[in-house]
Amino acid sequence: MSERMREALRDPEIRRVFEEELLVGEATDTVAGLLESLGLSQKELATRLGVTPGRISQILSGKENLTLRSLAALGWALGVRFELHALAMADRSGTPAASDPPAPPWLDRLRPTARVTYRSVRMPGAGRLAAAKPRLRVLTGGQVGAA
Repeated sequence: MSERMREALRDPEIRRVFEEELLVGEATDTVAGLLESLGLSQKELATRLGVTPGRISQILSGKENLTLRSLAALGWALGVRFELHALAMADRSGTPAASDPPAPPWLDRLRPTARVTYRSVRMPGAGRLAAAKPRLRVLTGGQVGAA
């Protein structure tokens, strides 16, 4: 991560958007990757869920709020289960937890053995946060990178 990026992430608003977009990108890109790997269309997924293809498009765009229930339904329709794992942030500057004690050690024991790694996420300039949010894409080897 560049020094410029580290500095930007010290701003609480930028850091919050970054963390939100990272999670949204991971979820939507995983669903899109599953569709591609399974050879399924958005229309087929919509049929399986009893929703419109437009709804699936909204979900995959990352602009629509994806609830945990929606994510569970997507997993059900694709024959996978999504799990939630909390990971301690290596650097908590720019978060309300910046001066908190370290995350409890038991959190590491809950970590899944297979992990997705992130090459980079490009954040928009501070003036463009509301208009442009980073998009992630699945790269080779299960890695996720900036689009």
